[in-house]
Amino acid sequence: MRIGIVTDCYPPHIGGIETQTYNLAQQLKQAGHQVEVITATRAGSFVGRRIEDQIPVHRLGMPTIGFTPMNPFAGPLFRAIFPHFDLLHVHIGVLSPFAHLALQVAAQGTIPTLATFHCELSTWAPLMRASGFFDRLVEAGVLFSGVSSLMNTQINQVLQPRNRRHWPIIPNGVDTNFWAANDQTAQKSAKPAPAANSEGLPTETANLGGTLNFEAVSAIRLMPRKRPFALIKFAQTVNDLLGSRGNFSLKIFGEGALLPLLLRQPQLATGQVSLAGRQDADGLLNAYRQTDFFITLCLHESFGIAAAEARASGLPVIVRSQSPITDFITEGVTGITADTDQKLAEKTAAALLNGKLKNLRDNCKRQPSPVSWERCLQATLAAYEQAREYRR
Repeated sequence: MRIGIVTDCYPPHIGGIETQTYNLAQQLKQAGHQVEVITATRAGSFVGRRIEDQIPVHRLGMPTIGFTPMNPFAGPLFRAIFPHFDLLHVHIGVLSPFAHLALQVAAQGTIPTLATFHCELSTWAPLMRASGFFDRLVEAGVLFSGVSSLMNTQINQVLQPRNRRHWPIIPNGVDTNFWAANDQTAQKSAKPAPAANSEGLPTETANLGGTLNFEAVSAIRLMPRKRPFALIKFAQTVNDLLGSRGNFSLKIFGEGALLPLLLRQPQLATGQVSLAGRQDADGLLNAYRQTDFFITLCLHESFGIAAAEARASGLPVIVRSQSPITDFITEGVTGITADTDQKLAEKTAAALLNGKLKNLRDNCKRQPSPVSWERCLQATLAAYEQAREYRR
């Protein structure tokens, strides 16, 4: 199949959509399809079509301040390029003018078109629904999809009731071969928790006055939507619940606008929380192999790629039950969930003290991650067939 992948954002920019579209193109090529990428992201001053990592890439972006990927005049270029494909796969964020223009052009033609939403939509849903833009696309034969079950619900929020339905889910792909925990790698050896008493507390440790040490990790952008202050408060709450029976520390990887404010938090001075800055994949994997679990408290995200990578590395994931991350973890088996920060802290502290955390880690190592590029590719190809049927 000849597939055109359309995206505002693409490497050398760094981000979620950029990574997913690049890897998807590579996966489709390996599966035997002919793939080309059409993007508004420039690579230096280059504009045009060239082969990059064995994939033809059309870079159609204009020179802009801050290198913002856009080209409001790309319509004629789309009309010239699109007829070469059997199917178009357009990737959309909240603000994706290049992709939106591509969808307008695609809706006027007959090529099967799949549009995948990558960003949380609830904040913008009323405005997007009022515009009628997405209703016109659906009625013209464009099939929508999302990266999680939450996105399925939110896509319907931008549509009028007559156009709402169950849309395909295409989870983001994770390189499980890279992230899979290596059993030969030395793991951090925390003192094992003894059998719990009737109150769920480790009797032997309490009697001996011993202290258990636990470490958690998070990888987020330091911005309000990711709730880094809530993470710091969570660490404080867990320590308060553990009391003299345990010490809990949290290492947060990432960078962002809130860093100066976060550095002033007293939990950093006491060592309960540390800010480790941005790390590449190798650095994160090394950190994941030396910690007890991964946590994120973000409520407004479409998928949770960092949590998926941590889960693939063998870490249990601690997350709010409203998060789409619950698509790929199971409460009490490969993670812990609760509907409030306080309840989540209470369940986490109990799991640390009664030994349940070890069971979660063992489960995560035994059970393969439900998020992989194999499953992503399978879901993508199934959605392509649905897009062809929907267009007909």
